[in-house]
Formats: sequence, structure tokens, C-alpha cells
Amino acid sequence: MNRNDQVTERIRLWGIVQGVGFRPFVAKTADRLHIKGEVLNIGGLVEIVVTDTSERIDDFINALERDKPLPAEIVHIKRRRESFRPFNSFTILDSDQGDDEAAMIPADLAVCPDCLAEMRDPSDPRYQHPFISCMVCGPRYTIIDRIPYDRENTTMIDFPMCDFCEKEYTSIQDRRYHAQTISCHDCGPELSMTVEQGVALLAAGEVIAFKSMGGYNLICDPLSDGAVAKLREIKRREQKPFAIMFRDLEQIQQYCYVSDIEAKLLASSARPILLLEHKPSDSAEIEKSRFIGSFLPSMGAQYLLLEQISPLIVTSANLSEQPIIKDDEIMNALIKREPLIKGVISNQRRIQVRMDDSVARVIDGQPQMIRRSKGYAPVPLYTDTSFPGQILAAGGQLKNSFALTKGPFVYMSQYFGDMDSLENQEIYEENIQRMESLFRIKPQLAVCDLHPLYYTTAFAEKSGLPLLRVQHHHAHVASVMAEHALKGQVIGVSFDGTGYGTDGAIWGGEFLLCQGGEFERMDHLRYVRMLGGDASMKEAWKSAVSYMHAWETGYRQKDEGVAVDLTDIIEFATKEKERAWHGEELARKAISAGINTIESSSMGRLFDAVAALLGIKDRNDYEGQCAILLEDAAATPEKGRANQLALEFHHQIAKMILDTCVKIREKTGVSQVALTGGVFQNKILMEDSLSLLREYGFQVFYNVSVSPNDGGIALGQAYIAMKKKEAEGGN
Repeated sequence: MNRNDQVTERIRLWGIVQGVGFRPFVAKTADRLHIKGEVLNIGGLVEIVVTDTSERIDDFINALERDKPLPAEIVHIKRRRESFRPFNSFTILDSDQGDDEAAMIPADLAVCPDCLAEMRDPSDPRYQHPFISCMVCGPRYTIIDRIPYDRENTTMIDFPMCDFCEKEYTSIQDRRYHAQTISCHDCGPELSMTVEQGVALLAAGEVIAFKSMGGYNLICDPLSDGAVAKLREIKRREQKPFAIMFRDLEQIQQYCYVSDIEAKLLASSARPILLLEHKPSDSAEIEKSRFIGSFLPSMGAQYLLLEQISPLIVTSANLSEQPIIKDDEIMNALIKREPLIKGVISNQRRIQVRMDDSVARVIDGQPQMIRRSKGYAPVPLYTDTSFPGQILAAGGQLKNSFALTKGPFVYMSQYFGDMDSLENQEIYEENIQRMESLFRIKPQLAVCDLHPLYYTTAFAEKSGLPLLRVQHHHAHVASVMAEHALKGQVIGVSFDGTGYGTDGAIWGGEFLLCQGGEFERMDHLRYVRMLGGDASMKEAWKSAVSYMHAWETGYRQKDEGVAVDLTDIIEFATKEKERAWHGEELARKAISAGINTIESSSMGRLFDAVAALLGIKDRNDYEGQCAILLEDAAATPEKGRANQLALEFHHQIAKMILDTCVKIREKTGVSQVALTGGVFQNKILMEDSLSLLREYGFQVFYNVSVSPNDGGIALGQAYIAMKKKEAEGGN
């Protein structure tokens, strides 16, 4: 090859290119194409320097894009000519700390089929190794201490490689070449209890603890009423259904209806809990809801357990509303306090970041995130912005996730739950500091909710940063706009339980006209004087009494806001259903006198009210229970008049959405609609609304990569801040 035809190029790749075997893949590709040069991790990027002809370098880069490892994702490639530099071979260099470029760290990856096959092969050295992994699978974010992603920067530093693993790690042709989580029976973590001992306890109806990738789980047999009762006593969780782990897809299909898309999502490397409609069952636990949170194992140790006893309830080890436990000493302390936990399958691998399992569903033929956590966080979302700065978006009070931005990249944190407990608040603050350090982000602006009593608002206020306050439902709509890079004006339909309005009322049934970082409130669910404010979120009967009082005192005659027709429902409640709401008379007097009341347009509270009025459920034992059971009733209208009315109510709300959007379109000419907020987790309402709006020519968008509930608020907050800064000239 003529020296004069050769050039040297420095190539930088952004994306999921660390922790997925990307450098070994680059080296193998270079070796196959006879390209000479070097590759290294630099910060959160991969940098390649090669010398060859321009045409052969083009072929090399095309091969990297085309043949990249399955978990890898290349977001951007930057090429730059350098002074000529000869190479004799292609080598992987030690990683560099890098500069201030946006870094991307992979989420945890479920054990791959090749590793599973080895784990099940009696002739393989890693037969039944609980922590088997390779360059395309295994823990990533939950074990990383700092970037770049190298073994010495993870908790695997505690496990020096044996000669066998070292040989594979350094062999360019081996699939464990530079696999940072490589281990075997001789040099890897070990289980504290044999799988067989754990199986014996579970088969006897006991509850055990199990250390997974992102924290400890509590496990029991869902088909044993006694075991489930013990678990509920430990968790202080009386009613909320538990997620169930199955050994394989075939077993899930015995219990649930599974579409092709759902099957692919279940088997994806993220291994989310997937909400699936279940078949008729004799199990009281399964029959608690229309859906089962179903998922597959994500690590070898779980497969070893499930292959002997399955299915199993697998839930976070904590008390309800508390964070998942990740540290051995805290788990051991809980076991000492809770004699109903009869054993623990632990291991020595430290968990750096606690991480709940993600939750998803399939709606409208595509996956939608309900809880974004393990398997997805901290992979950033790309937004269409020219703002180069860095932002902290504090998120909401419930189902919290925060966000940090660097240029167009939005790093969504894992799920933290509700911010009412001191434990969650401490973990929230720790993780903000951790992510700022890990991704080298120094926020120049903080964004928070309007609500003056949210912990996240107080945290943003004390950050010392310039502060932007964003209305809750505007942030919901903006999260959809960010995900879909929507241009121009958007009709935002934002329905949830509560959000502080610009007029001091509680909003939650909103029709907003949004563009960039601004919004106008076009319409809303008609205000009702609601008893107890946020307290009515738990006591659905208070919402019912509030609506009955409004119905009796001129609700239908008001002009402002969109009214719902509750004639049949209230008639049913007063004539056909006996009520025993302790305190109803006192509540009515308080509403009449305006004592401890607030004006509310909340759609979530309306769903609660209808559930109570129809005698379905009058108190939320867990968040959203009344609305969930109302939807379950609507799915079976053949079971009686209450269920028929529940379905008619869903249809009425979908028609109300259509009619209001049509009126707004007639006034503005806008046909883009964003559906968002926790109420749109209701599958019947969502599917009805999508069908009607599309039939009338609307382009409809909704959350996909973040949740429609408050877990997606931070993305919307960040997007609004970006757009406002763009409008100010990017300062």
C-alpha cells in the first residue's frame, strides 16, 4: 500500500459504547479488515485512531455501524484528520479519564442466551455459575463507581481474575475479550446459601431474601396463600398486587395472554416487569387485578432458582414506600427484625446503585414505560435543542425521577418512589451528587414544580442555582413533546390526580396549548370544591361526597370548564347501592362551610369518586387502586349494572377529550395532540381516546421512553427550561 495514499483519522463515537464489548468489537473488526491503529475508552466515549486509505477507513466505520454488538448504540460519530502516524498493529489502550464530553454508560443487561447455554452445559467450566456473563451481558450501572467503564472502576475489582478468566479476557478472538464482569467458580462471587436450600424453604411456604443486580428482593410462592400472607405482613402491604417472575416465556403463556411484541419485550436485555392480562386462575393473588406484572430472570442465579421452583413472587426487599435495600448489613438487620424471613441467598458483589426493576406495558402496538429503572437508566434521551448548558430537573413528589442535562442529552435517573420519607430523600440527594460526578455535569439552572410543599421544590430552592418553576401539567405535556421532537403548537391533554395550578387550585383535568417552553390553559375539567385537598387521594369516598355535593348545588349550571354527566352514576349510588361512609354527614357540612376544601379539576379524583359511587372501592389502599378497580370493572360490563356504568363512564371521558380537542382545533387550527398523565395508564381510556382522535384526523402522541405518570415529569421540566433558554438566546 502506497504511503502517500494513507491518512490518519481520529474517530470519536458517542452512544452506548462502554460496557457492551465495543472496544473488543472494534479491535476484532480492525483485525478482520487489516486496519492498524488503536482504541480506548475516553471518559464516556470511545476514541479510535487509525491510519489507512480514506476508502478503507470509510469501510471500517460502516462495518462498526452495521455490525455493532446487540446492546450497543451509536448516537453520533465525529471524524477528524490528524498528522500522519504509522501503526504496526491494532491495540486496545488503557482507558483515559477524558474531557467534558457527554458520557453514556450502559444500563444493566440480562444474561445472554450464549451464557445461559454454557451455564446449563455440564461439560462447561462455568456450569451452574450464578454470575456468568460476557461482553454483551451482566451488570453495568449498578456496579460502576466511575467512568470509564473498566473492571478497576467497578465492584468487580474485589474479584481478581484467575488464570482461566485472564486468558479469555486477553484473547481477541474470545467473546469474553475485555468483558469487565468476567468470572467463574474459582474467582467470582459466591452464593451464601445453596439454591437447593432456598428452593426447600420456598416449597415449604416460606419467604426468603435474594440479592439481585440492583438490590435485595423478597421471594415466595404466589400459589401459596400462606406464603403470600407472610410476605404482606413483612412488607406492610395489604392489597397491592406483587410482580411475578416466571422461568421462561412458555410458562408466562400458561398464565397470561402474550402478543409477539410483548414476548420480545419480556426477553429484551432490560427484562422489565410487563403488565399482562392474565387468564382465569384459582390463585387469589393473581386474581387481585386484571393484569399480572410478569417478568423473566435477568441473572444466572435467578435462572438456577426458577428452574427448580417457578413461578415466584419477586418484590423489592423493603417496607412499603421505602427504598429497595442494597447493602448487606441493612438486609441482615431487617432479617433479624423480621423472623418471617427464613433465609437469604446473598453474595459478596457490592451494589453501587440501588435499582428497582423497570415496569412497562404494550399499548397501541408499542412498548410504553411505566417505571423507568433497571435496564434503562441511566441511558440518556436525546432532545432537539440548541441550548448547550447543563440543567438539574428535580422532578415531582410522587414516583420521582430526576434529570440532569448536558447539551441535548437528558440523563433520567432511576425510579425513587415517593419523596415523603427521609430515607428516599437521602437517596435522592446522594444520587444527584453521584450522577453529577459520574457524568461530569455542573448544573447552571435548577427546575422544579410549582407546588410550594414538595420536597423536590425545597431541594431545588436550597441548591443555590438560578431557579425555574414549572407548572406540573405543562411538564407532563412537555415530556411528550421532548420524546417526539414535536414542532409548533400542541394540544396537551394532561390528566392525573393532583398538580398545583397557576391560580392556586388543584389541577388534574387539563387541556393546554403548548409551544416551545410556553403554555396556555385552553380548558379544564369543571372545578369541584374538594374536601381535604391532597388527602382525598386516599379516601375516595371523600371525592364521591364532594361530587355529590357539587351535583346538588349547581354543578351542571356552571359555565366554566368541561362538565361530566354523572346522572346515572349518582342515581345508582343513591337508589341501588347502600353506602356506609363513616363521616359522610360531617364531610358534607365541611364542604358546605368551605372548611378544609380546595377547588379541584382533578380527573384522578373524579375516577376515585366514580369508583366509590358505584360501590367498587371507596378507599385507596395503594396509589391508584380505586381507578384500577374501576377499569377492571369496565372491562367486564356483563357482570352487572355497576360495571356497565363504569364502561359508559370511560367512553364518556374519551368522547369529552375528543369534543374538547375539536373545539380547540376549530379555534387554533392545531391537530397535534399529546395524551399524558397518570390517568392515561388506564388502557381502556387510552385506547378509546386514540381511536376517536385519529378517526377525526388528529395526530396523537404519548409517552413511550418515560412514564406518563410523574416519573416522566423531570424530562418535561428539563425540556421547558431548554426551550425558554433557547428563546432567551441560549444564556
